[in-house]
Amino acid sequence: MKKLTILFAVVVLSGISASAQHEKWYLKNVMTLNWEIATPSDAKYLKETSLAGGSIELRHFLNEKLSIGAAIHWNSFDQYVPAQVYEKPDGSAAIYTDMVWQVYTVPMMATAHYYFDAGKMVKPYVGIGIGGNYSEQSVYYNVFVSDEDNWGFVARPEVGALIKMGKYAGFNVSVGYNYATNENPAFKVKDLKHIGFSIGGFWNVF
Repeated sequence: MKKLTILFAVVVLSGISASAQHEKWYLKNVMTLNWEIATPSDAKYLKETSLAGGSIELRHFLNEKLSIGAAIHWNSFDQYVPAQVYEKPDGSAAIYTDMVWQVYTVPMMATAHYYFDAGKMVKPYVGIGIGGNYSEQSVYYNVFVSDEDNWGFVARPEVGALIKMGKYAGFNVSVGYNYATNENPAFKVKDLKHIGFSIGGFWNVF
């Protein structure tokens, strides 16, 4: 009797496992919500990695291999600069102070992704986002602040994967490279570039 019970349990569990492995993806209109860790690349203005970032994206699947959509990202970068003497170019005045440099970015992009076959639980993909990048740059020193905002063109190639946790939802992981053309000569900002590591979730919304 004990052997029959064990055999029955093995058969049932095998059936459940097989059913789960062959359950089809249902991907039509998918939303992703992600947390992003961003590291500036070739930055003269900022060098510190930021943990304050994220994104929200909507992807419409044209078929199993291709999706188009739209995405909004946001990142806040901060860097402390120890106190030192700053002089005017003509030498007529000088100030001794420490500083906090800050950059806030909001890339808004149209996106396209291509998906590869890699089993029943994972869908690797490559993608591209193209659009506009709004940015604010600020310098805080003593009790003063100097700031400026501007727009630039942004492009973001990325690689990632959807990891299925159910028929309609799962995890999303990706690595992307943001390149934006924002410039601010006063703050020595020429292009804003960073590598973003994202992790979050996805689900069908309708």
